[in-house]
Amino acid sequence: MENVSIPGARLDGVRLDFPSRFVISALPYLWDDEKNHQICFLSPGQWSHAITRDEFGSMISSADIVLPTSLSLVSKARARGEHTERSWPVPFTYQILLDALRDAEEFSESEPWNLARDAYRPQSVLTLLLSAIEKRGGSVFLIGGTPITLLKAEKNLRATYPGITIVGSMHGMYRREEEGALLQAIQKGAPNLILAGDPLPEGERWIPRHMSATRSGAFLYFGSIIRWFSGR
Repeated sequence: MENVSIPGARLDGVRLDFPSRFVISALPYLWDDEKNHQICFLSPGQWSHAITRDEFGSMISSADIVLPTSLSLVSKARARGEHTERSWPVPFTYQILLDALRDAEEFSESEPWNLARDAYRPQSVLTLLLSAIEKRGGSVFLIGGTPITLLKAEKNLRATYPGITIVGSMHGMYRREEEGALLQAIQKGAPNLILAGDPLPEGERWIPRHMSATRSGAFLYFGSIIRWFSGR
């Protein structure tokens, strides 16, 4: 296997991606390329911003993967959207491993993702990503939440995924003068996944505004994800 394909659709100028469970699990390997990557979730409430070329729309346009969280978006994209397909090269060192992963029973479903039921639930996507990162002994950096919520999230993440190293964290209420140290910590830690949630200065826009200041890794934002990990 030299490439992994991701089908999608372009609707009103916005690309929506429909990766399979296997592809999502393969991302930590496909993106082992010393580059930054971003995964975005898109809801109907965000659609009016996504089709514009303001800062949010530009972020969606440049994101590596855009996942619809709503059945209505999936239905519209399939009915009216222009079919797209992109390919990601598989690094040579991971080709045999990903062949084995693809052939594993857990990824043998004929339906790549149950889009007819729940589209892309952020928790389900994140579970696949974290499981894959744990298998390769990878690392995560957490940004967002209140100080107490973040501490609880770290504790629960370590308990649920003991094979993952948390190389750093910063609550979302940090002072502006602390931002330089935060970016240096991300760069030094070189995490496989930078996981961000509310409260965070500038919300999801924090990622494209600061992503170029870090060395590598996949950035994923979802507002309630830190609270979800904390058990709230």
